[in-house]
Amino acid sequence: MKITNVQAIVLKLPEISSEADGTQDDLIIMVETDEGITGYGEVDTSPYVGKAIVEAYMSHGTCYGLREVVVGSDPFDYEQIWNDMWAKTYYYGRTGPVMHVMSGIDMAIWDIMGKATGKPVHKLLGGSYTDKVRAYASALMPDSKEGVKKMVENYTSQGFTAIKFGWGPLGYDVHFDIELVKTARKAAGDEPEGRKRPPGGPPPRLKAM
Repeated sequence: MKITNVQAIVLKLPEISSEADGTQDDLIIMVETDEGITGYGEVDTSPYVGKAIVEAYMSHGTCYGLREVVVGSDPFDYEQIWNDMWAKTYYYGRTGPVMHVMSGIDMAIWDIMGKATGKPVHKLLGGSYTDKVRAYASALMPDSKEGVKKMVENYTSQGFTAIKFGWGPLGYDVHFDIELVKTARKAAGDEPEGRKRPPGGPPPRLKAM
């Protein structure tokens, strides 16, 4: 099996704001092979910078775009591919977006190997320690106590036993931060771990990040 192409696909909303909301844009890496198996990776970086890192042409033998580095390789040579990407981007990489995109390509390669072997990737990586994980709600912290109360009540009514709030107005006024967290804790319920949990269920938790 050989890699035949690497595509960097930018996803973005029509308008981007300065709000710290990571759902406004994204970069998808698609790695294709000559056996019709396609792998996908996801990169949380500056999408168009990441796209340029994939598509750049070779410059004076020291700067390679990652597509040129990867195409022609056997995806099962994943360690060699990683080392090649590391070596051929040293002039402009080794940090930031280059590492982000290298990781997205690596993710897509593991996706290919899983599909080719008919096994979940966690089996190829050595197995898993659990067959289920606890789901939690994640959102930007609202900028008012009423907004916090409404959001917590909405998530807990859906059955979430954990909620993560972050960014938004947090970090500018420690006293206001404390008030927002207190409001969230109160809206979640009076128990130390949050609202009253369903029988046999894990204790709810709230945390601000």
